[in-house]
Amino acid sequence: MSFHYFARFACLLIFLFFVLYSPNVLAQSSGKSVYDQIKPFLLNGGKADVSGLILKRDRGIMTFTGTFYFTAPIEGKVTGAVFIGQGTFKAAVPPDDFEKANVKRLLGVENAIESDFKTAVFRFSDDTIDFIGGNKGDGATPNDAQTLANEVDNRILKETGANLSSRVALSILNHESPGFFFANFDGGRLGRFSYLLDYQNRILTDYFGLDAGEKGIIFRHDFSLYENDVWTAFFTLSNYARRTVSYSDQFDLVDITNYDLNLDLRNPGKRLGLQAKIQMHVKIPNLRAVTFTIGESLSEYDSERLKKQMRVKSVRMGSTTLDAVQEDWEGGITVFLPNGIKQEQTIELEISLEGDFMFKPDDNYFPTCIYPISNTSWYPKHGYRDRSTYAFTFTHSKVQKVASTGTRISEQPDPADKGLVITKYVMNYPVTFQTFAIGPWERHQEIIKWENGDQSIPLEFNSPSSNVMELKEQFILNEMNNSIRFFQKRFGKYPYDSYSAVFFPSVFGQGLASMLVIPSPSRNSLGDNQLDRFGKHVAYDFIPHETAHQWWGNIVLWRSYRDAWLSEGFAEYSGVVYAGARVNPKEAADLIDTMRRSLIQPPETGTGLGKGKLVDVGPLILGHRLETRNTRRAYTTLVYNKGALVLRMIHFLLTDPSNGNEQPFYDMLKDFVERYRNGVASTDDFRRLANEHFAKTAIAMKFGLKDLDWFFQQWVYDTTLPSYKLDYQFQAQPDGSIIATGNVIQENSPNTFFMPLPVMFKYPNGQVAHAIVAALGPKTPFQIRLDSKPDKMELDPQRWVLSERTSTK
Repeated sequence: MSFHYFARFACLLIFLFFVLYSPNVLAQSSGKSVYDQIKPFLLNGGKADVSGLILKRDRGIMTFTGTFYFTAPIEGKVTGAVFIGQGTFKAAVPPDDFEKANVKRLLGVENAIESDFKTAVFRFSDDTIDFIGGNKGDGATPNDAQTLANEVDNRILKETGANLSSRVALSILNHESPGFFFANFDGGRLGRFSYLLDYQNRILTDYFGLDAGEKGIIFRHDFSLYENDVWTAFFTLSNYARRTVSYSDQFDLVDITNYDLNLDLRNPGKRLGLQAKIQMHVKIPNLRAVTFTIGESLSEYDSERLKKQMRVKSVRMGSTTLDAVQEDWEGGITVFLPNGIKQEQTIELEISLEGDFMFKPDDNYFPTCIYPISNTSWYPKHGYRDRSTYAFTFTHSKVQKVASTGTRISEQPDPADKGLVITKYVMNYPVTFQTFAIGPWERHQEIIKWENGDQSIPLEFNSPSSNVMELKEQFILNEMNNSIRFFQKRFGKYPYDSYSAVFFPSVFGQGLASMLVIPSPSRNSLGDNQLDRFGKHVAYDFIPHETAHQWWGNIVLWRSYRDAWLSEGFAEYSGVVYAGARVNPKEAADLIDTMRRSLIQPPETGTGLGKGKLVDVGPLILGHRLETRNTRRAYTTLVYNKGALVLRMIHFLLTDPSNGNEQPFYDMLKDFVERYRNGVASTDDFRRLANEHFAKTAIAMKFGLKDLDWFFQQWVYDTTLPSYKLDYQFQAQPDGSIIATGNVIQENSPNTFFMPLPVMFKYPNGQVAHAIVAALGPKTPFQIRLDSKPDKMELDPQRWVLSERTSTK
């Protein structure tokens, strides 16, 4: 062997030695071991005495005089600290009218959230240690500091469902940048409160429902109400400076494409067993850990999330058993993957779970009708808006039947046990949420025959036994059949292979893809002519509203919580349109009047009625953030009711006033469905589409309008609720014609507020004529030429345009 060859060989051996045995390579611990080191939160990493130290984390500015106690580095990172001393916290309220109003309602301040504190507990994976640990040295940790560290994880788990240790481990293992930051302050004017920065939106999306790209919140737990007060939510300072932000799902770790769910319902009143095979594409390089939510919607009240949660039994990837973490009170699971999974790779995990997750109504009428406690959180999910296909296999007693979303493909005796039945359903279209119910259902069936000649599909209503309760199932089937065909004509093709409903003994119901969970109309006999008040609501409001969700919320999914009105407001207005056609126009008018009145009601608080009007709480695009302890009913009133009334105004603006042709409105909705079918749509997506259709309408051409940007700014992104008055007189002209002249008065609105308004002329022979006048600012004159003199003129008699009051003089 030559010297040169020997030298190369020796170098190769040395290289292999360092690759295989170097400390850097061996230091990459398994994912679970990283978590196991983070979870104890041991303050064994030294301390630092500080005086006047300033720490800035985005808009949060903290000052400290006292002592920090640190954890030892894990994977090269310090992951936590406890501070004891004197400190201050200050965060400017974001430059948003709602955020300022919300902080003022909840805290009595407007421009900044400020408090002193005596203790602070930190969990982080970012560079916080570089700012507060510069003078770190050795020293003993006092018991009170370690006690604070010991308590924080369990307290946040119970109050929110979020596992801080898991969040930090995930950030380290997946090399997130920027990292995660959490601080919990206590001992000051504002009591105990928390400041959370999550640049990848994981806790914000999964446990606070904030999926529009917000990066941080300041919140406090309300022990009396078992909920968290979000004082303010915010984007980063750089987001505000650039006026751009990315939606939260940009940071999803995986894209789940298919679920194969095997459910053990042999004893559904006490146990739900679930084997979930989850196929997914990896979205980031070197994925070492992935999270799933499950049971996140369960309440802290009565320890529901602790007692009823689905618990992980095992996780496998192929033949490999994987480590997973799910703590008590946690609303999710963290699964640790071997070696790191490459981006774009497809993997399949099999997660075995079990829990007392089923709801058994406390009602002697329905002792064997059993449902998931939550229709949306009983199986593992990643990404709130993620769409997947599904296959279900249910094993259950032969005396019970399963009703499920999707299409039933088989229902056969279990070959291994004659007392059991195996029922299978499939959902071949990508959807977001799925559910089921089990009971001794009587199946009432029909066929839906589409007017356009599309292939017929089965219609089914699963009701309890007729000797338990008479529901007039045929009536309910009729309304389901009528409404689904009514909306297909107006919104576009219904895509699913079946349509069904299952009875639910409550006033609560839902419209999931292909199946309604339908509440009880009445304990009494229900017929066409003897509908009680609630029965009428179910037949002519609930069924069409939830049927409309097949389009608004399932076929087209709302982009983030800020776009929820595209689902609930659209479905609510769809129900109004259906009621007007199915019953009579007066039924629709009554619903509209009820919705209009709700906007000017005061909000409810924990101690009674609050000040002001619900319409002033915030704009439509705040979604569930409108609902706080001081603004009860704001979400339903604004997202459902105002959302419906805003869509109704767009209906008016796209209708030709000369002939009443409303087809352009339905053409727009069909276009909306087709463009975003099996996808997601934001308010801005809808605005841009509505602009295209509006630009060609008679009203747009009459007033020289090129888009609806002005409309969305006034009615969707703002809270203005004007009042309108019209004064008029008729003037005879020499040629025999009549000129109607007068003014439109617009009150309680900015001087730039603009709105076309319909007017009606009533003639002695019962005929009517229609025209449009415009309101711009406080007072706008008008002049309209008529062929003959009417009896009278009336401003917006059908209440197309939203207002607090509309009158004619």
